[in-house]
Amino acid sequence: MATSSSLPETAAFRLMVLGTDLANDFAEHLRETGLTPKHLGTLAMVEQGFATTQDDIARLMRVSPSLVVRLADQLEQRDLIERRRDPANRRKHILTVTEEGKSLLAEMGSRAAAVDAELDARLGRRLGSQLNEALARLMGGLLADRQRPGPR
Repeated sequence: MATSSSLPETAAFRLMVLGTDLANDFAEHLRETGLTPKHLGTLAMVEQGFATTQDDIARLMRVSPSLVVRLADQLEQRDLIERRRDPANRRKHILTVTEEGKSLLAEMGSRAAAVDAELDARLGRRLGSQLNEALARLMGGLLADRQRPGPR
């Protein structure tokens, strides 16, 4: 059972504040591409195989399907994804990342690695490695949970 704590002392609050700060910093790296973190998240989920349809992306990102349609439209216009009808269900679209999209993801991965290096410099190698391991475990649990069907 959780014990009562002051809000600023909780891991949840600290992660929220630090996550927001890092997201804003990374959004600055994206600004020159004309894309948003949601665009990049969509590309990454498709490229990594976490989602193949617009419905999958909406469920994983916890956003409306209409937002995903707009994101997919914008990504398709920039030749970063291709969209085709699902032969098993013509109402769904299957997304794939184009070579240009993969190139953009690689570039953004390099920029994210630079941000990671800054974090490691602040934390030191051991704590940076522990943080990365903890975040990977949390992310794996989050993705597994979001991929399960059923109410949220």
